[in-house]
Amino acid sequence: MTSTGVFGMAKSFRAPSQPSYASLRTAPQEAQLALAIADEAFLRALLTDSLPAIAHPHEVGAVSVEVGIPLQQSPHLSIDAVLTFEHIHCVLAGSYPEAPPLPEFESHTQYQAVTSCYSDLTTLAQNVTTSEAEALLSRSGFDSDQIRQILQLPSQAWHKSWWYTLDPEGFLTVPFQRCIRTRSFADGTFTFQFKDYYAHERPTGFRSQPQQLPVVVHQPTLGFCENLARVNLTRRELKTQQALLIAGDLPELEIEGYIRQNVSLCRQRGLQNPLEANCRICHQGKCPLHGVDSSPVMACRSFIAPERVT
Repeated sequence: MTSTGVFGMAKSFRAPSQPSYASLRTAPQEAQLALAIADEAFLRALLTDSLPAIAHPHEVGAVSVEVGIPLQQSPHLSIDAVLTFEHIHCVLAGSYPEAPPLPEFESHTQYQAVTSCYSDLTTLAQNVTTSEAEALLSRSGFDSDQIRQILQLPSQAWHKSWWYTLDPEGFLTVPFQRCIRTRSFADGTFTFQFKDYYAHERPTGFRSQPQQLPVVVHQPTLGFCENLARVNLTRRELKTQQALLIAGDLPELEIEGYIRQNVSLCRQRGLQNPLEANCRICHQGKCPLHGVDSSPVMACRSFIAPERVT
């Protein structure tokens, strides 16, 4: 068998010969603790830097984690952790520097071609407060001027914007037009509704959908099938096809086996950072304990090790 294809990917996962991370923090509860105290950026990296990646960076919004979730069907067993993340499906044109700009059409015929179909009117939010409305629109990518325009729309007016859908590979497809209308009420609340005009396939949701991902810590004392069985239990529990396995150095064949079973892999020693804290060597310059030898801090979300500074 050649070293190309999945095997080529698997080789990139293998670590150079060195003391195993398991010798430092071998118990599953230590990995769970690392996940429990990890910040959102670190959790997002688990999704984007795993092998293969669960999602592209621009597809991941807010991320949270719950640790030690009992299985409903088998309460004596538990999922090591569950990552809940905002899986982004639609991107507002020009909403961030790397986002595509507003589309330009050479003719009305070209414009009609990408807006030939339309969706039913859908309620985005109902009777939300001003602060909730602003937060919702801001998360969607609208800037402050656009948010003000949407909140102040007359009852018969529509706010039009251009969006792009992400395909299953995470690439942007043809644009579609979204029309939003606002209903404001005497109690100060707002209701938002929208309708999409698109070329062929209706966009999925408004911007994103929540997705749950089971995280399983590899047990070195168990065989491949036994570890995979643990993964499959969690996938059935959450009704998802994907899973993330945190492991130390694995044989090449096992790595390919997990990947072919739609299991993404994350290096176990990568979880060491959330558990570390050394204020004397930390490069978090804004922290008041920066450089303090006698700091009592033993674990820190914001710890920046010297080798992580670029």
